[in-house]
Amino acid sequence: MIAIVAAVASCSSDGTTGASADVAFALATCDALRGFDNGLVDIVNDSVAGISSIPADERPQQLVAGIAEASDAVDAWEARIDSLELPDLDEAVELRRQLHQGATDARAELDSQSAAWADLPAEIPDDDVQGEVGIWFNTIEKVMSVSEPEIFTFERVEFKQAFLDEPHCRNVIQQFVND
Repeated sequence: MIAIVAAVASCSSDGTTGASADVAFALATCDALRGFDNGLVDIVNDSVAGISSIPADERPQQLVAGIAEASDAVDAWEARIDSLELPDLDEAVELRRQLHQGATDARAELDSQSAAWADLPAEIPDDDVQGEVGIWFNTIEKVMSVSEPEIFTFERVEFKQAFLDEPHCRNVIQQFVND
């Protein structure tokens, strides 16, 4: 016996259908996340640019200023989440919740590092610069990681697959296998 299955395209309220709505959703989400991540990378790179060539007593302030700027970037990202233009799919509410939680977790990471650096010595000697820069890079990596939504928690296989198939989603969502 051969079963004939009709392909039914669901339609969102914005007129996009099934797979195209999922792809548009993934692209919009991941492009926004990539912009956020790229902004953080620019902040961390700017905050350490030439740090070895500045006086040792100015280095701590440069790192602390980078933390403050990254915190502002997280605040701006969180303020933007609700205005992201996403296709009107059932998953939108949960995705926005995850993005807000990611922003909260990112802020906590920055607050933790800021607290740790509250006790920085008055200067960072040449021998310690690379270690402090490494700590700062690791902090930003963690901030980006905790900001990533967990697409694998959604039920619809097609929705999840759209994120896996979209090249812009690499490195801005928690990776998973769609089974």
